[in-house]
Amino acid sequence: MKKVMLLLLALLPALSISSDLLDTNLTTNERDYLFEIHGSNTIGAELAPALLMRWMQSYNFTDVRETLTAVENEKEISGTSPAGQRVKVFVAAHGSSTGFKQVNAGVASLAAASRPAKTSENELFPGIDITDYRHETVVAIDGLAVVVNPNLPVDELTVPQVGELFSGEIKNWKELGGPDLPVSVHARDDRSGTYDTFATLVLKRGYRLTGSAKRYESNEVLANTVAMQPGAIGFTAFATVNNAKPVKIKDGNADATLPTESTIATEDYPLSRRLYLYQPVENNEYAAEFLKFVKGEVGQNVVAETGFISQNLKKLNMEPIGTLPTGYSFVMEQSLRVTTNFRFKPDSNDLDNKALDDINRLVEFMSQPENQGKKLILVGFSNKQRDEFKARVLSEARVMKVKHELGEVEIEASAMTGYGEIKPVATNEDIQYALRNQRVEVWLR
Repeated sequence: MKKVMLLLLALLPALSISSDLLDTNLTTNERDYLFEIHGSNTIGAELAPALLMRWMQSYNFTDVRETLTAVENEKEISGTSPAGQRVKVFVAAHGSSTGFKQVNAGVASLAAASRPAKTSENELFPGIDITDYRHETVVAIDGLAVVVNPNLPVDELTVPQVGELFSGEIKNWKELGGPDLPVSVHARDDRSGTYDTFATLVLKRGYRLTGSAKRYESNEVLANTVAMQPGAIGFTAFATVNNAKPVKIKDGNADATLPTESTIATEDYPLSRRLYLYQPVENNEYAAEFLKFVKGEVGQNVVAETGFISQNLKKLNMEPIGTLPTGYSFVMEQSLRVTTNFRFKPDSNDLDNKALDDINRLVEFMSQPENQGKKLILVGFSNKQRDEFKARVLSEARVMKVKHELGEVEIEASAMTGYGEIKPVATNEDIQYALRNQRVEVWLR
């Protein structure tokens, strides 16, 4: 954890902006904006504007408003500073891939993405790794809900069944025990991070989206269409399910899971995803200050108010499902689940960027009066290994890693154990999905 804290201290010059930054004469770009955010429709439609408005209000800006431009999915967030200066921030929500291109072109300061940056996008910025802690911010957690018409009597699907439905291999709901009703497929457009996530989590397992699928630039429009059309199926952000019906998703040997606030917050839901803001070029101090706000408690409250899943930590009752080891069942019955899973960088024992922020959030969480004196319990899991012994050793090693990191910020974990490869949250058949099973849960007793 000392390395983590040194990293955080090293970032202070870049991220700690004077509190009077927005009280003085504000400089704008060539297009007369403080800064611009381009990219994901999931983020840009409502979440980014709401965060920007609250950010301005936190600096005592007045007459803060959101204004649509003449171009669809583009907005201006404006306000009057305490010094009386009228300023604007521009948000363009045309899909995750567009954000990196606009940052590279010198137009945008922040790229909004509803999936991790691709290697090709990282290569747009030679000499830096935009996926490191300095450049990547996890804004919120979202669940990619598979939705159907509310009157369709289908409540659970496996990931392969979802793939077969969206590829057109399953053409009628009677093939899944449902009514004699043609399947109508609805999908996001190719530019959206929502589609990229669906392609990664479902289609890349050997499926191709049917050419008859109706395509949409907006999650809201897609979900509302599915809700009104018999036999319809689509995918959308959890925050925009609206009147459509989400179904449980089963991935491999994992339990069938419905997208809910708790299953998405812990990322146990198979189609959960992280939403990101990237600042590849650190040349705009206002954008850097905004990112600090996004990570903080108030910013994460805005995330929840907008319908996404906040990263502010909570404690929840979790009911045991299926046959579990006696010790783990006891933990579940006697403790409350904290809404984070510590995860790691691929092929590494280093905490990932969200985990680094969650260490700091856990410090604040444990300092709250109702949590003082409580005991933390760490429970580790692994993806499938060549034998059960190795899986258990790996899960216990991850637990010890988290215990060490917490100890460096004076948080003691009083009980720890690793359960190996039991209780998967994703299939173990492909390593890119199996990595989700490498995690450390946090419980409070």
